[in-house]
Amino acid sequence: MGRSTWLLIQAFCLALAVVGVTTIALAANTAQPSPGADTLLHAGQDDADWILPAKTYSGNRLTALTQIDKTNVATLRMAWRTNIADDGEQEASPIVWNGTMYLSTPHDGVLALDASDGKLRWQTPYNPKYVLLYAVNRGVGVAEDKVFIATQDCRVIALAAATGKELWNVQGCRDPSNSFYSMAAYVYKNAIIVGTGGGDNGTIGLVSAFRITDGKRLWDWQSIPGPGQPGHDTWPGDSWKHGGGAVWSGLAVDQKTDTLFVAPGNPGPDMVLKGREGKNLYTDSLVALDISGPTPKIKWYYQILQNDSHDDDPAMIPVLFEGQVDGQTRPLVAIGDKAGNFVLLDRKTGKVAHRLALDDQTGLDTQPSLDGTKACPNHGGGIEWNSGAYDRNSNSFLVPSTEECAVWKIASDAPQYIPGQPYTGGPLPKRQNGTGVLTSIDVSTGKIRWRKPLPYPAEGGVLVTATGLAFTSDVGGNIYAFDAASGREYWKDFTGSAIVAPISAYSLHGSEYLAVVVGEAGNQQTPNLPKSQGSRVITYRLAAAPTIVNDATGQVALASTANGGGESAGTLAESTGSAPYTQQQVAQGSEVYAKSCALCHGANLQGLSAPALTGAGFGHSHLNAAQLRSVVTQTMPLTAPGSLKPDDYAAVMAFLLSYDCVRPSGDGRQPFPTGGDLPALQQVTLGATTCAPSNKGSTGGGSQ
Repeated sequence: MGRSTWLLIQAFCLALAVVGVTTIALAANTAQPSPGADTLLHAGQDDADWILPAKTYSGNRLTALTQIDKTNVATLRMAWRTNIADDGEQEASPIVWNGTMYLSTPHDGVLALDASDGKLRWQTPYNPKYVLLYAVNRGVGVAEDKVFIATQDCRVIALAAATGKELWNVQGCRDPSNSFYSMAAYVYKNAIIVGTGGGDNGTIGLVSAFRITDGKRLWDWQSIPGPGQPGHDTWPGDSWKHGGGAVWSGLAVDQKTDTLFVAPGNPGPDMVLKGREGKNLYTDSLVALDISGPTPKIKWYYQILQNDSHDDDPAMIPVLFEGQVDGQTRPLVAIGDKAGNFVLLDRKTGKVAHRLALDDQTGLDTQPSLDGTKACPNHGGGIEWNSGAYDRNSNSFLVPSTEECAVWKIASDAPQYIPGQPYTGGPLPKRQNGTGVLTSIDVSTGKIRWRKPLPYPAEGGVLVTATGLAFTSDVGGNIYAFDAASGREYWKDFTGSAIVAPISAYSLHGSEYLAVVVGEAGNQQTPNLPKSQGSRVITYRLAAAPTIVNDATGQVALASTANGGGESAGTLAESTGSAPYTQQQVAQGSEVYAKSCALCHGANLQGLSAPALTGAGFGHSHLNAAQLRSVVTQTMPLTAPGSLKPDDYAAVMAFLLSYDCVRPSGDGRQPFPTGGDLPALQQVTLGATTCAPSNKGSTGGGSQ
């Protein structure tokens, strides 16, 4: 054997060895379908992936990827899109790890997609036992080969990241009669941390931590202080018992100090101040909690708004960053609310650095009345749940908000608390045509640097890049790229569906991607919005080839049984009693419902962005027919409550009663009344069974 041949064989063997090592390394990498909990602590050093809802615990949506810049952003094209069977209000932040994208859907299903082409890897559908307000979920958590989700029906669930198989499933909320989860599941060290929604239902806000290995509850923190706790005296009488303060949007963590930042929402009853005048701690506040020990302890709090009667939650997820104020670098935290207030505070002390209003606040000091008072912003206005972002290059903070006014009118200044139903003085105001604005604030001075108007409400947050671009969106379905320093628009694309979810960024196979989930506007629907083209995941990259289009093949919208984990639905409680209505009203009500209600509640009353009006989830509330009539006439349609004619409301009631198996009284000849009190309706209880109305081809009386 010659020397040259021998060297060639050695080179070949060395090549095989290198290939073998690479294969083993890839196999080991592939064997880690989600990062370790320690990896999450260093998420800021990994720009190829997006492993927390806002990339890092700071909440500042910033990527150091540099492939997309001002010179080429105009060539961004849609790379792939994947339809989502569980259509609705999509609010999740896509999580990307090792080439797999994980995201939640409105009814708490979980999808795992190939991040390079959007192909379905697995799905775990879910079917919550109930939806109290709106069917939304803001995202999953990933760690230790698990995917975590918190659900509408108060479950905290761990799935195998490789397969989607359920590993454990535990009760979360302390009071599921008026609470739910819509927040993303935040994994921090050995715990999943999540807060409850339900502030408009008379809940008491609760933040809880659960062990990632088995779901064991580690601690709770209650946002409304009980007897003997500091702040309890800010609640007159027993008003604290249904005080609200839900912690529903998201959270941030200062890893260096183990400080958890949470922002409890509005007090209850919503829209009514009578009986609870005062500070109502810790509602409408930013609270810094020390979570280094076995139970959280308050380090400081800052109340943004006192005596809130306009649903002004500090919905914005807190953002932590180091910024220049008066020439000095300071640790700061940013927070904003639905009144349009924006505040920068010292992260260590809670002392205000800057505070300013970003939106019209006309009439906010005037209480809603029986006659109605005009105030701005509307309940969907101001700064919503997706945060802005800090641009270190220009020392500016960019935040989107919505301009929209409304007439605030209550039906009662002494609302009755009913578990599972809105605890308010009346329906939230009718939505008006809204517009958006992206504002840049100079962190050094607290003054506005520039404002960029948008044609529709702006709720999708901001993603800032190291190349000086700021990506944002509007609810009309547009996605934009602006110069973070100057506000110059570089790029725009129309997605075809409403955007109320944030944008993520990741890199795969040498290409940088932007990802966003689009769908229905749901409870953010304003009259001027274009019609949605459905729910899907969309990604963009530079000079992309023809878009890969994936339908929803392999997905199902909802699990076949309630609570999605294979639990038996059990025996469904039937409706009891009878009510006056005619089949003519049922037919008319079916048409009115299809036109004015189905967009949110579903064609089959199954619930989309709004709660189901039939079945097990609906039966959870145990409403009587009189309460149902109050809900229907005062809160529907969602975008224009109280706007239907009296005979149309009566017809819708007939349709719902028939669908929910309530027997017609008087041989079906007595119509449902168009007005006035009907005490007998209080004796009619709505159950969980479903009967298709006769005009849909059913003989009625049976459950489906």
